[in-house]
Amino acid sequence: MKGIFKTALATLDRTVRAARSDLDALRDRITDLQSKRHNVEFTPNDRATMEREIDKEIAAALDRRPLHFPALVRGEFMLYRGSLSADLKHALVEDPFGVLAAFDAGRLKAGILATLPSDGISPEARSAQLAKIDADILSTEIAEEVACRELERGLGASVSRREDANPAILLAPDKELGMEPADA
Repeated sequence: MKGIFKTALATLDRTVRAARSDLDALRDRITDLQSKRHNVEFTPNDRATMEREIDKEIAAALDRRPLHFPALVRGEFMLYRGSLSADLKHALVEDPFGVLAAFDAGRLKAGILATLPSDGISPEARSAQLAKIDADILSTEIAEEVACRELERGLGASVSRREDANPAILLAPDKELGMEPADA
């Protein structure tokens, strides 16, 4: 009789260890997916997207008319020697990007592009990759919660959840997670 209990306990121990190992593997996968998501989220934009953004900024800067010489416009230029320098100094302090754009927008754009990474992804590709990763995270988190609940049923004890577990999954009824009800 003692041997039967010993065998049963050994079998139960192996089962629990395997279940915990499976749970750990799911949690490792979630961590890997979250890291992958972070990397995709912060991958630089592609060159074409960056160029469009630079063009928008330059156009907006030029619309602000950064080079404005009030004394010259009012015809007071001869009265105030050095007013062009003062107006330019003011413009450089108030809107240096606009002044550079007004002087040579092409060189400004080329200079900015030279400092930016040449590889990147388009916003559309980023959205598609994030959607796939999010779907993978969701399905893995559901599998993790199912494993936790099944382990709890088998052990009759509570299994700890990840600190960053999705509350919607934690609170979902068994049926919504694809599980058979506990009393079935």
